[in-house]
Amino acid sequence: MPEISVIIPAYNEESRLPATLASVHEFLSGYGKSFEILIVDDGSYDHTVEVVNEFAAGHPGVRLLSYQPNCGKGHAIRTGILSGRGDLLLINDADGSSPISELARLEHGIASGADIAIGSRAKRDETRTVSALAYRKFIGNTFNLIVQSLLLPGIYDTQCGFKLFKRDVAQDIFSVSRIDGYGFDVEILFIARRRGYTISEIGINWNNVEGSKVNVFTDSLAMFMEVLRITVSAWMGRYKRSGAGMLGSKPTAVSGIEGKDSSGPR
Repeated sequence: MPEISVIIPAYNEESRLPATLASVHEFLSGYGKSFEILIVDDGSYDHTVEVVNEFAAGHPGVRLLSYQPNCGKGHAIRTGILSGRGDLLLINDADGSSPISELARLEHGIASGADIAIGSRAKRDETRTVSALAYRKFIGNTFNLIVQSLLLPGIYDTQCGFKLFKRDVAQDIFSVSRIDGYGFDVEILFIARRRGYTISEIGINWNNVEGSKVNVFTDSLAMFMEVLRITVSAWMGRYKRSGAGMLGSKPTAVSGIEGKDSSGPR
């Protein structure tokens, strides 16, 4: 069993994926831990599958999961998480906007007691650099204010595509998640809080890469609707374990890590 699984969702990524695969494989090969790189092809109609197969032929530890039709990023990542074999599971975007070397920061968060460590472009950290387009940053901040007010107070950036999970935690959360679109990040973090898992939000380096599949206008509206769907689902008790608490309860924060509430899992 590998120590780390890197899960990369891909939809029509024949252009951006090769550089990301090369960077991730080179870094992990010298990281000192066993690994697998799991690419989930989410119904691509370009040459994504061929690109991955060609890379895998010369690089050990690379796996491809592919299906049709396109089902959405949330579906792709859920598929990868539930298939991942590593003790730790890292979500990493195909564009490589978050350098794979930032894995060390997230691992430190896990080693410090978190169940989940999430990369953040919004949390202050003078040691990191974030290069984002101004209008995307504005829309992202507005979306985050809505998310914080409705579901996840205290989390500055739910949407960064660089998240590290303990395997059992990830498989518990994703086994009950429902959102297939871009709003999946909000849902899994909400489920994590509901179930009492600790979340460490860590500022990381991040750089905008051209070719994003996200339409900031139509997809932002869809994500807002998904947030409302999550809110309704929460009130209906769909994410609760038995004895779970009410919507909006917030764990205690300790040294940047949200601690488990003394009343037990939500």
